[in-house]
Order: sequence, then C-alpha cells, then structure tokens
Amino acid sequence: MLRAAVLASVASVGTPRCEASLTVVGTRFVYPADARALTILARNSGSAPILVQAWLDDGDANADPSRLRVPFVVAPPLARLDPGQPLSIRVQGVGGGLATDRESCFWINLLEVPPAAPTGEPVLRIAYRFRMKLLVRPPGLRGEPDDAPNRLAWTRDGTQAAASIAASNPTPYYVTLTRLSVNGEPVALKHGAVDVAPFGRAEIPIDRQIGAGAIVFDAVDESGASHEYRAQAVPP
Repeated sequence: MLRAAVLASVASVGTPRCEASLTVVGTRFVYPADARALTILARNSGSAPILVQAWLDDGDANADPSRLRVPFVVAPPLARLDPGQPLSIRVQGVGGGLATDRESCFWINLLEVPPAAPTGEPVLRIAYRFRMKLLVRPPGLRGEPDDAPNRLAWTRDGTQAAASIAASNPTPYYVTLTRLSVNGEPVALKHGAVDVAPFGRAEIPIDRQIGAGAIVFDAVDESGASHEYRAQAVPP
C-alpha cells in the first residue's frame, strides 16, 4: 500500500498539514494489453474532504495533462472524496499503436488537493502528487518478468576522465533498479532508481577508479518489492 507525498505546492501562509490523506493500493501496475480495463483503488484516509485529479503521462512528469495524448482513458478524471470514502479509478485502453513484442511504460498521476480554507483565514495549502508506473504488457511475451533482472548483461565502459557501468536488457520486460554497488562501492542512481527498457541499455555514471567486477543490485518485482541480485561486470 502506498501512502506518500511526492510533490508539494504552496499558497498563502500558516501551518501546513504534514502528510497526504490519499492512500493508494499499489506502487506499480501491470495492464495486460488484452484486458478491457485496470482498476486502481484509493481512499481518503484523512479527516477532511479532498479533491483527486487523475491522469496518465508517457514519461514527461512536467507535461500539461490537458495536452497529453496517450491511448488510455482515466475515469473519473476528477473526484471529491469525503473522509473515509474509497475511490476506484478505471484505466481503459483506447485504440492501439503500442508495441506487441515488449512492454510499454506509462505513468499514473494522482494529485490530491486539500479543501480551500475559510475566507480570510491564513493557511498553507499543500497539494500532494503520487506518480506510479503503469506497464502495458502484450500477451505471449517470452520468458518470465521476474527472471529479467537475472538476464541483464553488465559492462564497464568509459575513459580515464569519465566512466559508467552499462546494463543491457535482452528481455521484453522493464527492469527497475533501486540499488547498485560495484566492487563493494555504492553507486548513486538518479532519482533513486533506473529503468532498463526492454531490449535496451542504461548507462549509469560511476567513479572512474571503480573497475569491472562484482555487481550487486536490487530490482523491483511484479508486486513492487525489491530483491537483491548479483552479477559480474566485464570490460567492453
């Protein structure tokens, strides 16, 4: 279950509410491409009414929702929730055009907006945004998604001035890395995670003094939990 504030915007002055009221069941979602729809469950766990805006983007977190063109309809796009009230958000595919030999990645956005303060009362209003991965999975893909992290091929690239560790993904599934170390040295991941796209490659900057060698990393499974994996990086 996800209950986290990931974005805040402020207005006026005063004492803010310190946490989000919206609770979302799940941290990532898989949409079978042959399914009619996907339902996401949420609830207002706070003590005041809230507004929830829902939309999908294709990777640009800063895109204007009104200008996005994605092959999905999200309903309801806007909902008012009283304290304790549940919410079912339906994501339905429309049209086609997505790859049939690999997963496609989109992002579900839920923006929680608190109620307006009484007229004349100074208050700090905070809007919380949840952004969660939605993987569209065509039928008949080869292999198992939870085996994809074991299939990654790791290569130590770079020069004396700059260096990187590269992960190549030969599978049709996305692999999300949440932790990485090379030869026992922790490697910082941008925004705390790195996606290795299907049949793609991700390059991660590392200290130039770290050579090829033992790789230890965490990757996210189907349920959103992280598991540790081990591999070996080789020179290019």
